[in-house]
Amino acid sequence: MANRASSNLVKAQARLLGAFQSSELRFRYPATYLALKAMSPVMFPNYSELRLREDRTVETNFAARSSRALGSARTHNHTGVKGDTAILTPTWASYTDKFNMSLKQADKSLYNADEQMFQEISNVVANFMEGYETAATAYLFNNRSGVSAATAYGTFDATNDTFEIGEANQDTAIQITKIAMDANKYVGAMKVFCDSVSFAKFEKQAAQGVSNATNLSFQFNGVTFVHSVELGALAVALDATYTKGFWIVVPDGTVATLPWIPKQNREGVVTTVANYSSLLNPVDAESYAVHTYEVGADDSANNGYTQDVVTQYEVSQDLAFVKAPLTAAGETTIQAFAIVA
Repeated sequence: MANRASSNLVKAQARLLGAFQSSELRFRYPATYLALKAMSPVMFPNYSELRLREDRTVETNFAARSSRALGSARTHNHTGVKGDTAILTPTWASYTDKFNMSLKQADKSLYNADEQMFQEISNVVANFMEGYETAATAYLFNNRSGVSAATAYGTFDATNDTFEIGEANQDTAIQITKIAMDANKYVGAMKVFCDSVSFAKFEKQAAQGVSNATNLSFQFNGVTFVHSVELGALAVALDATYTKGFWIVVPDGTVATLPWIPKQNREGVVTTVANYSSLLNPVDAESYAVHTYEVGADDSANNGYTQDVVTQYEVSQDLAFVKAPLTAAGETTIQAFAIVA
């Protein structure tokens, strides 16, 4: 490949690992995306083998809940109904970023070819992480439950799909949230995705007792709080009064991310037309597909030269956000909350 492209890519990735560990590169930390990714192995342990190509549909069968009121007497002629199953079909979306490098662009540059490749790959990683954070936040917000059985210390707004807690009770908002989740039959560990206002309030409350802070999240009474920076703008767009704190609660293991790259990239196929390879993202520890090909060009306008060879790079990954399936219309495991006046 032109300009030792394959070798430069490997060197750039090796340097990238160290750079991210030393915080040399700066971009918005994808706290929401990484929190969802951490729950993924529980839901789909072998989806990568099932999805052989982009156009292959993957279906997962699950047993539907059969909810019945208990009877009050035994009978000789009792009749019943059979349980049922349903299907969950993940939907993948392709995310891509691209750049190019030429054979001669580093000839008289302050930065050599390896350094320039490192700069390009660094930007790709940052772009993916910021893009995935936006996508993850939007997924949670757009899939909040339209059903809630909670009634204590608040009211469920069926128009906004949000359980509203009065400002007078904001100091006990997390306790009320736990009660609401219990009313919806969710117990155990949970992730609380907070806008900046609620995150600040909850962190202050947690600081009154034993707490720990790391990676833009903290734990308080068995609940992990995640700072979802972009959630605030979505909340205000939903309702202009949602400025006093908005958060979304997800029981652990009920929402996941499913990353995938094509077989050719996993195997490192090389043809006379193009190269298929992959690189490891040091932020999420996932493999991303890299597709490259060469074209002859006059690249003098881009610091190359007249008789040059340009290598085009596309980094990509297919990613599906999925939630635990529920058969009740409009109901999901993703519950939204807000503090209101």
